[in-house]
Amino acid sequence: MEWSEQGWKYEVFTRNDNITVSGNELIETGNLQPVTKEKPVFRLGELVEFRFHGDGPPIRIVRGIQLINDCWFYNIEWMSPAISEKGDEVFTSADSIARVSDHDLERVRL
Repeated sequence: MEWSEQGWKYEVFTRNDNITVSGNELIETGNLQPVTKEKPVFRLGELVEFRFHGDGPPIRIVRGIQLINDCWFYNIEWMSPAISEKGDEVFTSADSIARVSDHDLERVRL
């Protein structure tokens, strides 16, 4: 799942394809199956420190969590959004999202 400007997006893995849908496109069936995977290390919306931040700020927000090939990955902003000179617009880019592992992140202690 991942947060976007349109709301929550979910990626559903089928036998032959991956389907991306919004939360209002899902219909619950009541058929829940137990998951025996370990829980993700970080939570959605949690502040984390990105180890490879370069010149940018090290603190990031977990914006998405994905389980791929039995490994958890976290979506964080690769680059921070920019604010216009007048302060009336915020510029973001879909390309600014990075998918990283828990080894690339550290928990922020407040």
